[in-house]
Order: sequence, then C-alpha cells, then structure tokens
Amino acid sequence: MENIKTFIKKHPLVFIMIILCCISCFAVLCAAPLIQKHDNPEMLWFKQFIFYIIGVVIIYIINKVGNDQVYDKIWIIYGILMVLLALLVLDHYISPYLPVRHIIPFANKVGGATAWYQLPGFSFQPSEFMKIVIVIALARITKESNDYVLVRTFESELSYIMKCMAVVLPPALLVYLQNDAGVVLIILVGVVFVLFSSGLRGQWFTVGLIIVGLIIAIGAYLFIFQPNIFAKIVTGHKLDRFYGWVDPEGTIKNQGYQLFYSLLSYGTAGWFGHGFQSVIMNFPEAQTDFIFAVIATNYGFVGGMITLGALVALDIIILKIGFETTNHQDKFFVMGIFGMLVFQQVWNIGMILGLLPITGITLPFISYGGSSLLSYMIAIGMFLDIESQNQLVKNKQVY
Repeated sequence: MENIKTFIKKHPLVFIMIILCCISCFAVLCAAPLIQKHDNPEMLWFKQFIFYIIGVVIIYIINKVGNDQVYDKIWIIYGILMVLLALLVLDHYISPYLPVRHIIPFANKVGGATAWYQLPGFSFQPSEFMKIVIVIALARITKESNDYVLVRTFESELSYIMKCMAVVLPPALLVYLQNDAGVVLIILVGVVFVLFSSGLRGQWFTVGLIIVGLIIAIGAYLFIFQPNIFAKIVTGHKLDRFYGWVDPEGTIKNQGYQLFYSLLSYGTAGWFGHGFQSVIMNFPEAQTDFIFAVIATNYGFVGGMITLGALVALDIIILKIGFETTNHQDKFFVMGIFGMLVFQQVWNIGMILGLLPITGITLPFISYGGSSLLSYMIAIGMFLDIESQNQLVKNKQVY
C-alpha cells in the first residue's frame, strides 16, 4: 500500500491515465450492444486498449527525444498535416461529381465529413493531430515574440496576433471545409487559451467577447424570427443537429432521436444504473460522442460522477504542471492543451445533457477513437517531460 501511495504521489499523471484507460475500455465494452456499424463491436474495447499501448510508446519516444526536439521539428509536421488536410478537402468537394467514390487514396467520408484516411485496420484523422501541432507552434511563436518584444505596444501585440492567425486560420479553414466544425471549435479554444496566457492586454479579449456575443445574438434572432435565412447560413448536417438539439422530442423520428433516446436511457438509470451492457433505447455513436451516456445508463449517477472525478483530477494535475514550470514555452503549451481538454469535456457532457448543440465533439481519453487518443497522448508525453524538468528544478533548489 505504501508503494502505491508513493507511486501516486510521484507520478500522479501516470496514475490518472491508468484510471482513464480502465474507464474508457470498460465503457466501450458496455457500449457494444448499441454499436451497429462495426463487424465485431465486442472487440472495440481491445482496440481502444491497443491505442492506449501505442500511446505509451509515443510517450516513451517523446521522453527520450525531449520536448525541445518536438518544438524544433514542429514546422515540418505542420507542413505534412497541411498537405493531408488539403487532400481531404479536395476529395470532399470533387469526388461527388466523379464516377469514382474517392479521388484521393484511402480518403473516407463519415457522417457528412471527409476527415479520415482509412488505412488497414484503423482510420487516421489529421485534424486531431493538427490541433495539438497548432498549440505547440503557437507556444513557440509566443515565446519568441515575448523574448523579442521588451515593451508591449498596440503594434507589437497586433503583429503577434497576426502571426498566430497566419498559423491557425489555414488549417482551421481546411478542417471546416471537411465539414468538421467540432474540431475547429476545439482549435479556436486552444488558441484563445494560449493568447490569454501570453500576457496580451485585456482589451483584446473584451473585443473578442463582444464579437462572439454579437454572433450568438444575431444567430438567435435569425433562428427565432428569420428561420429561412438561418437555414441558408446553417445548412445540411449542421442544421439537422441544431434542430435535433432545440427540440429532440419534436424531431424524434429524424434529427432528435439520438439525443432523445440517450436522455431516456440514462434518465431512468438512478443512482447505480441499469447494469452492464444494458440497452434501454438504441442511439448511434454510443462508443464515441455519446460514451458518457453509456456510462450513466449502465452505472447511473455514481458511474457518471466517478468518470467526472477522474477527468477533473486530470485537469488539476495538468494545470499544476503548467503553474510549476519555469519554461514559458512549456507554460503556453500546457495552457493551450488544458483549454482544449476542458472545453471538450464541458461541451461533450453538455450536449449529452441537452444543454449544448451536438457537434461531434468527443470526450477526451474516454471516447473510442485512435486519432483523438493518440494526439492527446503526444501532449501527455510532453507533460511528463515538463513534470520531470520541474522535479529537477525542485531537487536543485533543495540542494
């Protein structure tokens, strides 16, 4: 018992990742009766476990080479991912007009979005890795900008923001053109957190909040009073999801069945749930977007709170690592990833509760999916390297 306590105290991030791995694999196994698009859903939990093992290998490699090597090579990785994203956009808009299904080899369209390369045995989603790469690149730009500028002025801050936007907007636009708005939102939140930690004056964020508020207000006005115009702006799959969120019961036979059936499932689960692999109502994407609904259905309020507790513990540990580091580049990186994680957690659980629109945003480290998990494992590897550097600094201070 003392050895376990010592391990948890010395390696809290590793311990919480083990907990999240167990929760994730078990939750995916619980979702198996609801999964219809896979030939062998009972084995998806094992694939998720394999993804975690591959993630451990990634963490090991990052800790061997060190974060500095990752920062140095980030523009090469950024360029490669930009090419992959551009090819998917090309396929998304040209393939429908040609007799072939896809003009780009291995390109794959799922749920209206062409965001994956289907490789033997698994799918690869470049946008998931790009979101991590963008935060790493912004951390580097921010550190270099702060080192170069001794006195902050409006012009210097505007120049810094423009440099950041030059890195962020091209991939964000490509991801949006793939019809994957969820990842775009995640990227933008990460950008905001990096900018906030950079030391920019508060007026920039005030202006940003005003712009976001105006967009939301205009959208609400159009939806209520000018629905025809709203339908021209928000079209296709996004519009269906919006109406399914606003009125799940009224659209139960079409857009709202996923949310409404999940609400019925976990809404009757009580304190301890309906039990292992219970199926109250069928709803799609149980292993990905709606994995928290599966947990709450099977193990009720208690199961949901245990999962939430593990996620909050992860957030606190990451935030602590960021506060303790003396390396500003690492600090900016930690803040960006922290913002992304918290945003995904809040949005995913919020949309399952019916509080936020369904956007395809998954629950990090819990939802099934290799690209999302492995991309965040890159971040975990960098966090562990930062944590070890923090420990070295503490040891030097002691001696």
